[in-house]
Amino acid sequence: PSGIGPRAKTGGSSTPGGDSLGGDFFYVATLAASVPFPVTSFLQENGVRLFAFSNIGTLAGLSVPLSSILRSTRSAVGCGVTMSTTFGRMEITYAIPTRYGPRDARKSVQFGLGLTFG
Repeated sequence: PSGIGPRAKTGGSSTPGGDSLGGDFFYVATLAASVPFPVTSFLQENGVRLFAFSNIGTLAGLSVPLSSILRSTRSAVGCGVTMSTTFGRMEITYAIPTRYGPRDARKSVQFGLGLTFG
């Protein structure tokens, strides 16, 4: 329920000020690098990789001045381990928010499952 952008004035949110709402546009930029897991050949053979990343982005309305958009930009850096499976990509990441707002939820550890089609 926490995050960037406009907020609902009322509702059942546990977040002071309400849940985040959509804006007119957003931007996101990511820089990432990965390498094969360096320790054992078993992990390398099974597609386990280490990665590091940096993310920035924000959500805003079209009438918001550029200076406000730049001030509302959030960023984080992190690292993780990823593995390709027959079901998709699984990963665990650890991130450190480097620029955040007072209402932002700062969750450092995430588990993910990504699916690739095509």
